[in-house]
Amino acid sequence: MRRDIVWERTGPMGLEHLILDAGDTGIRADGLLVMDFSGDVVRVRYAIELGPDWRTRAVRLRLDRGGAAEEVRVARDAEDWSVDGAPRPDLAGAFDIDIAGTPFTNAMPLRRLALRPGAPERIGVVYFDMPGLAVRPAEQEYTRLGPGSFRYRSLDTGFEAAITADADGIVMDYPPIWRRR
Repeated sequence: MRRDIVWERTGPMGLEHLILDAGDTGIRADGLLVMDFSGDVVRVRYAIELGPDWRTRAVRLRLDRGGAAEEVRVARDAEDWSVDGAPRPDLAGAFDIDIAGTPFTNAMPLRRLALRPGAPERIGVVYFDMPGLAVRPAEQEYTRLGPGSFRYRSLDTGFEAAITADADGIVMDYPPIWRRR
């Protein structure tokens, strides 16, 4: 499967283009976001390598802002995570990643979890804060509301959204933030 997907932000300026390649040995997601974070316009490029089970293997994230660039690399080996080559035991127990600012990273838990209607599923994730590149553990919850309809909730912040996904588990709409073009 190869897909090109574009989302637009429904509030402040933002646009994302994702190239998704899925094969028998794994999945590669290559995304580019241009977003306004409270007047701070940034360009974010990410490359995510996933196993065929949609579990994260590696992430490279590059943020360009005001002529300066920052980059962070995260890798997962079995249950052990590292950030820029340094072990991060505080991330143990996370299976998925969540890059603030992109609807794509919701696809990983939607694809991986066997969500039953109305039964919330709590997960640990490796969270990439934006517009900085801080990497920290976070807890989230997903609940299947109906066919292609889910509730996402950040257990750290209380943020909640009802999202819709297509048959491949890729987010269509993420109100009030994103919608697919």
